[in-house]
Amino acid sequence: MRPILNPEELDTAISLADLSEIEIEIVEYIRYVGVFNELSLRKALSMPSKPPALYRLCKACEKIGHQIPQVFNSMMTWSEHQSDDKIAWQGNLICAIAYTCDGTKLQPENKTSLYHTFVVHKELFNGLDVD
Repeated sequence: MRPILNPEELDTAISLADLSEIEIEIVEYIRYVGVFNELSLRKALSMPSKPPALYRLCKACEKIGHQIPQVFNSMMTWSEHQSDDKIAWQGNLICAIAYTCDGTKLQPENKTSLYHTFVVHKELFNGLDVD
């Protein structure tokens, strides 16, 4: 099972992580929209193709992870078990690959989408917050 994150703890880690402006925008956008891929993220935030948006996401998650090392380490252990190649992906701190209703990953390798498609962890989604 995926470790469940405490949104308040993550918010504190984000505020302490010394993220760049674009890294903050990436994390906020993902938490707001819920489902994304490289192209949709890049277009929504008007980012250039280099460096890739998912690379920037990984760097942001690494910085956040330094603020909550135990949580980050447990998430990376989970991430490694989810990976087809058994390699942890830092972006799994806040999101994971999306699946079809048949349980197939939404990724080019499975011929289910043009891009790897990700979904924010449900406890971090804030797109319906009404304050």
